[in-house]
Amino acid sequence: MDLKGAAWMVRSLDQSVSMVHLADSNDFFAGGWDGRLACWDAEGTSLWTVQTPDRISAMALGETLVVVASGLHVVALDRATGEQRWSVALEGSADDVRWWQGDIIAVSSVYDIEHNDFIESALWRFTAEGEPVWVERMDERPWVVIERDDTLLAGLGRPRCGHLDISASPPFNHVKPPSSSPITTGSAREATALFGQTDGLIVQPDGTILSTETGSIEHLTCMVKGYVATTDDGHAVGRTDDGTACWESKGAPVSAQMEAMEHEGTSLLWMARDDGLGSQLVVWSSNQSTSLASASYGRVRVMHGTQQRAAIGCEDGTVVVWERAMLQRRLDAESPVVEVQDERASALQAKLRALRQA
Repeated sequence: MDLKGAAWMVRSLDQSVSMVHLADSNDFFAGGWDGRLACWDAEGTSLWTVQTPDRISAMALGETLVVVASGLHVVALDRATGEQRWSVALEGSADDVRWWQGDIIAVSSVYDIEHNDFIESALWRFTAEGEPVWVERMDERPWVVIERDDTLLAGLGRPRCGHLDISASPPFNHVKPPSSSPITTGSAREATALFGQTDGLIVQPDGTILSTETGSIEHLTCMVKGYVATTDDGHAVGRTDDGTACWESKGAPVSAQMEAMEHEGTSLLWMARDDGLGSQLVVWSSNQSTSLASASYGRVRVMHGTQQRAAIGCEDGTVVVWERAMLQRRLDAESPVVEVQDERASALQAKLRALRQA
């Protein structure tokens, strides 16, 4: 099926998209490389557009505040109007922000062009009013921050590697990695948390190795059942909770992937592979690696999904949102027709049609 014909909303941010976020209330946010932040309501109506200092790399959504990492700053905006409430400059680029226990955790890093590497990073905690609580500076860059149950974990690069438990105040507990390779990415879902490393290892926070992939882990997605790991050379593998391989897909490098919505009781995996100057976006039935729909877009840079909607942001400024009910109707309408061979098969087909219409 052609995904473009099933899109619920298509908009343009008028600059390369660097962040998209779907709220539980189905409000939709998109941020750009030049600092523009736009908000649409659940019906797709534009609510507000504001300009922040620089590229938006992350967003944390609260009841009344939208907090974004924008260039060197953490900026808090009124969720209803987009009006700026406060802004704090960090030491280096603001890489990530998230709400934690009513406060805001931010990650910053300093990149040295001469050394071609990150030379210093920091973890910050601010109150909802922008007041500093603590800052922890370190040599390693926290490449990913994930939340599992009541703990917040930061996956580290060299020299220490491993991860930190940053749930409370410093000093943080450092958990050593099962190998000397840096963590590149991570994913969490409910009680499950996983880290991916440059040597291809997928590890649990306690150090248990679940699988070893063929290259450096570029993307990692915890699914309803199991997980999907993608390497830097475009090799994607779907695995069960214990690491057993179920399917694999090879192709061009993957620019983004996510879990969003479901179809016929199976969660859907959305994956964008680089395709020249654009991307080929494919939706998979995650338990069988069956392609359900696809479409070509400008290079897809970011994704975000929920049980009700899925969204992508592209390098050419396009933002696209799909809605669950509409997508399912289109998938059902374009299901292949199976030739009925006998009365038993005919009865089965009738039952399937009745279930789809229910």
